[in-house]
Amino acid sequence: MEKKLFPKLGLTRTYLKVPQNQMGKYAYGYSKDNKPIRVSPGVLDSEAYGVKTTASDMIHFVEANMNGTDLNETLQRAIAGTHIGYFKVGDMTQGLGWEMYTYPINLNRLLAGNSSQVSLKVNEVTRLALPLSPQQNVLINKTGSTNGFGAYVVFVPVKGIGIVMMANKNYPIAARVKAAYQILMALDSKLRLTSAR
Repeated sequence: MEKKLFPKLGLTRTYLKVPQNQMGKYAYGYSKDNKPIRVSPGVLDSEAYGVKTTASDMIHFVEANMNGTDLNETLQRAIAGTHIGYFKVGDMTQGLGWEMYTYPINLNRLLAGNSSQVSLKVNEVTRLALPLSPQQNVLINKTGSTNGFGAYVVFVPVKGIGIVMMANKNYPIAARVKAAYQILMALDSKLRLTSAR
């Protein structure tokens, strides 16, 4: 990943293991007790939270997901493959990592799809008979958390707008979604006003 995939995606400060010469830039997270903490080794740690990155690399990754025309054909197909939906849970369609909603979407539906009811409890899941190809009007999002960090990525490819929120504290997911939604709606509104001129 570090030798081939990250460079091909243009991710220049993304690591599985932060190099010694970059440790001074590696942020500490803060636990619930406000103690400095970093991600700890554990079962499936590399798979769950093994990638360490910067906000600029993360927004570059979002841009590649929205419009990867500068990427080679293999990477374009791989990214498009993560936007295919396989299961439905309420209003949310689950892809390979990404969670998708028809756009526009209201805040309550987005909060419901990102709630602990969905992530921590048993839900009725519908397997789609045929995988759902990427839709034109779709909002794609994903939250991420560890003990000392919290993140949220949300983007609308057809609009060309996206947000990356990264914090060195595990703020509640609902707070992240609400803040990002307000920013996203402001960007969408500004985009509509600009195109109307």
